[in-house]
Amino acid sequence: MDVDIATVAILGNAGGALIGFAIAVVAARNQDVPGARQYGWLAVAGGCWCALSIWQILVSDPAAVRTVYLLSRTAAMQVIGLWVVFALVYTGRQSWLRPSSLVPLFLVVNADVLLLLTDQAHDLVEVAAVPVTQLGTTLVAIQRGPTFAVLLAVSYGLLLLGYALLIEFLFRSQNVYRRQTAAIIIGTGLPIFVAVLYDFGYTPHPAIDFTPVAFSLNAVLVGWVLFKDESLSVTTLSGDTLVDNLPDPVIALNDDCVIIDYNAAAASALDQPDPDGELLDDLVPGLVDHIERGEVFSFGDSFTYYNPQTTSLTDQSGTERGRLVVLRDVTGQQRRQDRLEALQAATQQFIEAETAEAVAEMAVEFATAVLDQNAAGVFLEDDGILEPAVISESIAEHVEDELLYASPTDEPESKLWKTYETGEIQAVSLDKDGLDPLDNALMLPLGSHGVMAITSHDSTLATEDRRYAAILAQTTQVALDQVERERELRQSRSSVQRRREQIEFFNGVLRHSLHNAMVVIRGRAEHIRTDVPRSKRRHLDSISNWCGKLTEMSETIRDINNTVTASEAERLDAVDLNATLRRSIESLRVEYDSVSISCELDGDYSVQANELLEEVLLSILRNAVDHNNADTPQVTVSVQQASDWLQVRIADDGPGMSDELKTTVFERGLSPDQTAGGFGLYFVSVMMDLYGGTLWFEDNHPTGTVAILEFQQAVTGDEAEDDFGPDDTETAATEAQTKSHDR
Repeated sequence: MDVDIATVAILGNAGGALIGFAIAVVAARNQDVPGARQYGWLAVAGGCWCALSIWQILVSDPAAVRTVYLLSRTAAMQVIGLWVVFALVYTGRQSWLRPSSLVPLFLVVNADVLLLLTDQAHDLVEVAAVPVTQLGTTLVAIQRGPTFAVLLAVSYGLLLLGYALLIEFLFRSQNVYRRQTAAIIIGTGLPIFVAVLYDFGYTPHPAIDFTPVAFSLNAVLVGWVLFKDESLSVTTLSGDTLVDNLPDPVIALNDDCVIIDYNAAAASALDQPDPDGELLDDLVPGLVDHIERGEVFSFGDSFTYYNPQTTSLTDQSGTERGRLVVLRDVTGQQRRQDRLEALQAATQQFIEAETAEAVAEMAVEFATAVLDQNAAGVFLEDDGILEPAVISESIAEHVEDELLYASPTDEPESKLWKTYETGEIQAVSLDKDGLDPLDNALMLPLGSHGVMAITSHDSTLATEDRRYAAILAQTTQVALDQVERERELRQSRSSVQRRREQIEFFNGVLRHSLHNAMVVIRGRAEHIRTDVPRSKRRHLDSISNWCGKLTEMSETIRDINNTVTASEAERLDAVDLNATLRRSIESLRVEYDSVSISCELDGDYSVQANELLEEVLLSILRNAVDHNNADTPQVTVSVQQASDWLQVRIADDGPGMSDELKTTVFERGLSPDQTAGGFGLYFVSVMMDLYGGTLWFEDNHPTGTVAILEFQQAVTGDEAEDDFGPDDTETAATEAQTKSHDR
């Protein structure tokens, strides 16, 4: 049967045109694929080339054929230029696509077209449209001159440039599209092979070029590889990376979290012999979330812990196309971490335990539950004998009672007692002791408290288990030390409380008896007043005054005792400093006739103190007068602000104080002749310390001494509401206390 070669060419080019335009539409919908936009334009150019080839076959007028040939040649040259652009983009060389590079490229590509358009001006190219009859078909064929060979060489050179870019990219280490690249290189060889055959005369008819049809067939292959076939995308790199005998599961995922490759360990972990092509979340729900969080996890009924390590699989444009996930088996590390966290959490419970039995119970529970040992026991010393405080049920069931007690007189020597006596950890085999099913035990000393024993069915305890057991024993010993200290402290507190109550009782009796005695003495003195000559009654007045002073002193001692024994919150209150200073000064003026006192108060001040503040200030004022040998001692009182502190400065014009005395004047042992009231200054020092304040002496100029009492400034109720919240007030008081201690 005769074959109409023209009909075949027309149908082939028609199909090629449709394929080219269809590929362009698919490319427009897959812009995220590297090179998709450039390949879409390449497909459009190929479709136009096919359509113009049909037109060239159908036209019979030589002049019209020349015109259509010019258009067809233009489309063919754009295919070559766009092929180079596609190769540059696909291989990640977008930076080369600058106007300074593209303009020369397309000038070279379209050199033949430009020469054809300007042929009348230079006559450098020869184009002849000649009817040719071959295989019974007459068509108008285009014949070119010798210049065309040079232009063909340039075109093939550009095609080979694109090939060279793809081949280099194929062997580049970071190429994650090796199979895809190889498919493109192989597929593109078809139109080039057909073009070479046509250009060298191997064609059914000189007027029919099947190169556009071959290009369209190649477009189908390359389009499928680019946009549809996932198996040719990122699989290769994962295949280079995966090691089948790697013990950790390794999974390659595409950007939809579909498994595209895996190793044997992954198939075993997923419990799927062939998980290829499966959604990871369908096999193990929630596994993708674990991987994305990057935290240690386990899944299913497995006690294996995995730490996911993800490597992005990116294309030549830097776009992520998938992930390579390595699930590192960290079961051992996780168990160690769990044990450490459990031990850390239990430490606080150990420290808070109130009895040795509670500590022992927690230690046994921790050893069996967290350290995964079969049994444990804590044996505490009591009157030279180690006795079981808490033991596991299996020990109670399999060990005879007499073996649970130990003393120095045991024969043969008890292993428990030897551990207690030497203070050394001992690993003991129980096989010969008839203690089946317990095979061995680890004896750990608990200091002076006793011994902890941890038993196991295994022949030996692992080194890691021994280490954690030692940590547990140390924690138990610390907790037992704490219980012992708390017991001693409670006993001490109880003893101190009893003594305080006794002292308060006797102080109360003493004050009561003293008060009654002073009342009796004062009453007797008043009773005989009328019988005493008027010239002698001053002695009765002195008796009455001293009775009053002793009564007041007993009340002051009571207040001091209450202040010393009270808590800080109970002993301190906001005290009006201005009013207290005025009362103290007035009292001093009553006691001393010849004294000059000036007081400078520039504001309303309140300090942290109590009702004894007046006695504190009066003691310092008295000290300033008693040590002054002037006929009229001069005393100046002032108040200065020092940040959150208030300084009361009491200056005198006396003889002054030596540097040595300034540091020792507050000592309790000073005799009255050094201070003319040494007990008074010691009392002031004690009270200032209880107030959280400070007291020191400085030189006054030109003579005398300045006593400086520094108090915490009190915040009144209104100020506290305006300036501070409850937490701020507490913070301010704490900072003030810290400043006082730093001075």
